[in-house]
Amino acid sequence: MGADGMLESVNDAMKKEVRMLVMDTCGECAGVAVSADGLVMASEELSRGGGSAEIVEAVQRVLSRAGCSLQEMTAIGVVSGPGSFTGVRVGMAAGKGLSEAAQVRMLTVSRLAVLWEAAAAEGVVALDAGRGECYLRDADGREWLATTEELRAVAGGREVVVAEERVAERLREEGVAVRVRGLSVGDAVAPLLRMAADGGSMTLGDANYVRRESDIYKGKGTGSRE
Repeated sequence: MGADGMLESVNDAMKKEVRMLVMDTCGECAGVAVSADGLVMASEELSRGGGSAEIVEAVQRVLSRAGCSLQEMTAIGVVSGPGSFTGVRVGMAAGKGLSEAAQVRMLTVSRLAVLWEAAAAEGVVALDAGRGECYLRDADGREWLATTEELRAVAGGREVVVAEERVAERLREEGVAVRVRGLSVGDAVAPLLRMAADGGSMTLGDANYVRRESDIYKGKGTGSRE
């Protein structure tokens, strides 16, 4: 290929639209969306606790409304948690299954990272972990499980951003300054788009549960569930 042909090939690649199927089943506002170059073309909310069949059907509808096929996607993006064991597992399984079926790479992003960027946070963001605990992310990108006392110490009086009003109410009662920034599936598009540009892949796509399954059932009788 001559120099002119190589330049034309590069220009064509630069002009190619980056299309992404995005799924978030981790929180209270689950959904699927199709984006093109960072803009949401179509989206649909999912019922909390919905199964794989509901996700696949919703994917088919948003792809149809966006006028795309699954094979035309640049990547499939999945919010990998932290979240409930069932919610995260269903979303990750659906994403990996669709990725394998369409031979499209899969990317994952932390829900805490999505909240951090969507809220333009500067101090700490927090997600509910149940049992009076929260999952935290700070300006250094560290993510960890913490008690309310630890959250208060880390925040140091600064505003803490959360995604759910019920979490905000609990933290306010304990003297924490809180701002609520609700999330939708479209909020995951921007961080996933950067990952796609950086060449990320599903090799780092581990599910991020609020607790490991062994922790959920620890100390409970046989067959009992949280």
